[in-house]
Amino acid sequence: MKAPSVTARATLLAGAWLVPAALLAQGPPTAFAGVQARTVSFSTTAGGIKSVSEIAVPIALLWPATPRLSFDLGGYYASATRKGSNDSSATISGLTDIQVRGVYQIVPDLAVLSVSANLPTGTSKLKDNQLLTAGAIASDLLPYPVANFGSGFNLTSGLALALPVGGWAIGVAGSYRLNGDFTPFADSGAGSYKAGGEFRVRLGADRVVGQGRVSLGVTYSSFGEDNFASSPIFQSGNRWIGQGSWSFPIGNMALQLYAWDLYRSAGSQLDSTGKSVASTQKRNVLAFGAAGAVQMGRNVLRPQLEYRIHTLGGSSLSNAGNLLSVGAQYQWAVGARFALVPSLRFDMGTQYVLDGVGNPTSQSDKLTGWNFGLMLRTTM
Repeated sequence: MKAPSVTARATLLAGAWLVPAALLAQGPPTAFAGVQARTVSFSTTAGGIKSVSEIAVPIALLWPATPRLSFDLGGYYASATRKGSNDSSATISGLTDIQVRGVYQIVPDLAVLSVSANLPTGTSKLKDNQLLTAGAIASDLLPYPVANFGSGFNLTSGLALALPVGGWAIGVAGSYRLNGDFTPFADSGAGSYKAGGEFRVRLGADRVVGQGRVSLGVTYSSFGEDNFASSPIFQSGNRWIGQGSWSFPIGNMALQLYAWDLYRSAGSQLDSTGKSVASTQKRNVLAFGAAGAVQMGRNVLRPQLEYRIHTLGGSSLSNAGNLLSVGAQYQWAVGARFALVPSLRFDMGTQYVLDGVGNPTSQSDKLTGWNFGLMLRTTM
């Protein structure tokens, strides 16, 4: 197989958050379907939660239509349940929004244009008791298969460019997301909510080091004002994401060491005139880990180890929780067109209880979690 050119690698780096790499080459359509089950239990009910569980059924289709033009779409059917300290429970079930994307290589290996749309097919109108469930699965620390059931229509356009610089593959990408409005509450007469637009820019760099590869990236996002019932309500803070990885072979295994950091600056609650009346907490999630790939004939075993640290606060960041995850995925080739991909992950960690204004206290909950998945991939 021919190695990708330095400009091709840079294009992928720059556009990785816009489009799956699999779409940048022509080939037959590929479909994915499966099931994911996730449960997290807490040792006490200090935070008001006994457990959060979710079952999700993902469906996706990738279609490289021509050497330059590709499409993909994906969505979920999911059910999430939060059990409270008094054994009360609330469940959100239904379809999520469907995401559709198109990618066009304007200049192969140099410039990629991406347009994506979020179609409002999901469950967005929530009852009061379901709002706590929605908040639980949108956790900064704990990953769930589905973190948002519905957020209305939005449209994102992006452009990724690449060039070689002194042995490095350098990529830069920018995008803008325009959001439509939706009704987040099931109560009769509830107003509509419209999130502010998002501008995002990413810089990526990649180079070969010995028998391995080093990849670096930084992403910056800024947001417009959120509106509720046509009045300003919230101004999100800026967001920074830094990423780095080093991959190299060890015998018949490929090993990747990686780290990423997501920082969100403080946001502002707004009055009807758009004036800031209160600030929200700054937030940060730091993760580092190792992932391997062991070739076993036509099959591949992928073990992974990751540790996350969550901090938040007003004037300064305080420890809000940590999470250690150990898991493995096995890609099992079944014939020429099918692959089964079972996966299993175990989590353990600590989550600190927040006070009335959202700052971490000294009170904490121990947590344990399991995640099981089974995916089927077929090439048509």
